[in-house]
Amino acid sequence: MSTTTTSPAPAVKPRGECARCNLSYALTKSGRLGHHHGITPSGFSTGRRCPGVGLPPFFAVGA
Repeated sequence: MSTTTTSPAPAVKPRGECARCNLSYALTKSGRLGHHHGITPSGFSTGRRCPGVGLPPFFAVGA
C-alpha cells in the first residue's frame, strides 16, 4: 500500500523588469527590484550591482 502526499506549492515571488538590464527579477516586499548584477550589452555579468537595484520595476507603455 502506498500513500502519496501532496505538498503545497511554494509561494511565487512577484517579478518585475529592470529598466537598466531589461531582464525580469524578483521584487522585494516593498515592490522594488531586488539585488542583481548588471549585464553588459553582450549579455555578460559585470560582477557589480546593477544601478536598477532598489528602483520600481519598469512597465512598458501600452503593455
